[in-house]
Amino acid sequence: MISDFDSVEYLDNEETIAEFLLAAMERGDEIHIRRCLADAAKARALLQLAKETGIERDTIYYMLSSDPSPKATKISPDAIAKVAKSFAVPVPV
Repeated sequence: MISDFDSVEYLDNEETIAEFLLAAMERGDEIHIRRCLADAAKARALLQLAKETGIERDTIYYMLSSDPSPKATKISPDAIAKVAKSFAVPVPV
């Protein structure tokens, strides 16, 4: 089975995000540019969340994905609590 490609998974730093957007703009397709801007915004949000929580960006990416892969299912409850707390959500003990 072929899975859907998610460019956000690979946009793991500001330089990569900038190169990704430049390539989209060079293509010149407005719909494609809008999709790439949305992906860049998601990637930047992941970077910021990683900085705020101290959790690796890739861990947060897999935590928030709907992918039932082993990477996504091995996320600790502590990591989930830290991300929830970053949104000012009270986490039950």
